[in-house]
Amino acid sequence: MIDQRVISLIKRLKPELRRKFGVTRIGCFDCYIDHHHNKLCDINVLVELEKPLGWDFFVLKEFLQRKLEIHIDIITPHAIKPAMKNDVMNEVQFI
Repeated sequence: MIDQRVISLIKRLKPELRRKFGVTRIGCFDCYIDHHHNKLCDINVLVELEKPLGWDFFVLKEFLQRKLEIHIDIITPHAIKPAMKNDVMNEVQFI
């Protein structure tokens, strides 16, 4: 289960994420799902996009980090290494 604070913040941000960045789906995986998070833990975020963002992908990352007030690692399904893709896609919890 994902931390409720993160869920609430991401839910509120979803319309803006879609409008500004074309985010169609967003979810978390790893430590924030398993509640093994602490102040040093990243939020691992998977986003599905309407179209590639190019350099604006880094703007999206910075936007989420500012809003969530924690460092995030962000990835799209296309960027996941094939050997890890099934594990990540089975683990991700979309919000």
